[in-house]
Amino acid sequence: MRIAVCDDEPLFLEMLREKLERYYRSLDLRIDAFSSGEALVRAVEREPFCWSLVFLDIEMPGMDGLEAARAVRDVNDAIPVILLTSHTEYAMKGYEVEAFRFLAKPVEESFLFGALRAVEERERRNRRIQVKADGRELFIPLVEILYFRSENVYLTLYMTGGRHCLLRKKLKEQAEGLPPLDFFQIHRSYLVGLRHVSAFDGREVTLSDGTRLPVSRGKRAAFVQALSRYISEKE
Repeated sequence: MRIAVCDDEPLFLEMLREKLERYYRSLDLRIDAFSSGEALVRAVEREPFCWSLVFLDIEMPGMDGLEAARAVRDVNDAIPVILLTSHTEYAMKGYEVEAFRFLAKPVEESFLFGALRAVEERERRNRRIQVKADGRELFIPLVEILYFRSENVYLTLYMTGGRHCLLRKKLKEQAEGLPPLDFFQIHRSYLVGLRHVSAFDGREVTLSDGTRLPVSRGKRAAFVQALSRYISEKE
């Protein structure tokens, strides 16, 4: 994961770097620091899609953060931009450049971590898988997947809203293409979206649509751990 941080105060850049490294301690993280809006914009123009997140100080000499945010959006409007400033009266101007969040300086760790969790949640909501069903290519949002049921060489994909489709694919192959934090294979025939688990009685899970599915005896402890990890990551 690559994050761009743009601020003309070296001490603040170092402080923010330390907080980001503390939050993303388990990930392969690269933080690129820029001391001016012009330098950031030139970098984004060279590599439009390499950053997952941009932090921008509003008050900088030369090109300020608002100008830089507009220029970044012109190149890639999908990058979440978090604006930073010591003067909260600038917050409303952040809406003009469609900033994802606004953080007041000095940045409190709890507010920073909350913003980072919101970015991750947005990414989860936007993620899709591509499947082929009934001769068509479908792009299914991960958040809409309740579970997969395996029958021989076929899978039935069950989604929110009572929808389902039949796929010619093995469960193991499908599991390898899904984020392990969000999905868990509870049984040789079932792979569930942890987002939709509403209850577990020790033998069966209940999903958000009321569906009850068995959890294999040998998978119960690992399932509880996976569900706990998912919940803790969401908090």
